[in-house]
Amino acid sequence: MLRIEEFTEKITRDFKMEFPEVEVKEKYIRLGTGVTHAELPIASMYKEYQVADYESVKKLYIDIAYEVLNQYKFKVDYNNVFPLLKSRDFGKGEKDLRFCREQAFTDIDTLYVSDEGEVFRFVLESDDVDFDKIKKRAWENLNKLSNILVRLDDTLNIFCLRYSTDYNASFLLSDSLQKQIKRKVGKDYLFAIPSSTALVVAKYQPEYIKIMESLIMVDKDPNKVSDKVYQYKDGKFDIAFV
Repeated sequence: MLRIEEFTEKITRDFKMEFPEVEVKEKYIRLGTGVTHAELPIASMYKEYQVADYESVKKLYIDIAYEVLNQYKFKVDYNNVFPLLKSRDFGKGEKDLRFCREQAFTDIDTLYVSDEGEVFRFVLESDDVDFDKIKKRAWENLNKLSNILVRLDDTLNIFCLRYSTDYNASFLLSDSLQKQIKRKVGKDYLFAIPSSTALVVAKYQPEYIKIMESLIMVDKDPNKVSDKVYQYKDGKFDIAFV
C-alpha cells in the first residue's frame, strides 16, 4: 500500500493525463479547465484507497470531477451572442483567460460575449462551443439591431450614434451602419471608438482629427476601447495622423 505522499504524487500524475489544469494544495487537489475547477480532498481519496484498489479510486474521482465541471460548464445561447470590439491588449494581463478573439483591424480585436442581461460573459478558447457558429451568429445578431448616425453639429461632418448601447463600437462593422457611413460621409472616413458605448464617424478631412481627439478625452464610459483616431481609406483601416 502506498503512503499518502506516494498516493498523492501518483494520482496527481494520473489526473494530469485527464485535465489541463492540476494543482496540489495543502489538503486537496485542484483541477479543471479554464475558469471552472473542482477541488478533491486528499484525505478522503486516500481513505477510499485504503479499502479499495487504486484504479477504482482513480476512476471514481475522475468521474466525480467531470460531474462537477460539467455542472458549471458554460452553456451558450446562440441567440444572445454578440461581437465586442476591444483593444489588442484587453484581457492579456497576468490572469490571461484566453478570450476567443480575432483581429478586427490595426490594434483592435473582436471578442465575443454572451449577453446575460446585467452582465456579459466573454467566450473563452476553453469553452466547449462551436466557435465558427459563435462568430457567425454574433454578427447575425448584431445586424438585427439598428442605430442611427446623427450629426454632432450642423457645421461639421462629424456624426455619432443617436442611441447609447453597449454595442455602439461594434456597430462600426455592422452591415447597416456601413451603409449609413458611406451615404453620409463617403467611402473614405475617420472614426473613433473611445468606449463600448461610443462611436464617432467623420468625413475624411485631416482637420477633424483634433476635434475627434477632444471627443475621445471627454468620453465618460469606463469600458474603454481606444484613445486613437482611425481612418478607413482606399479600402484599408489604419491609425490616422495629422
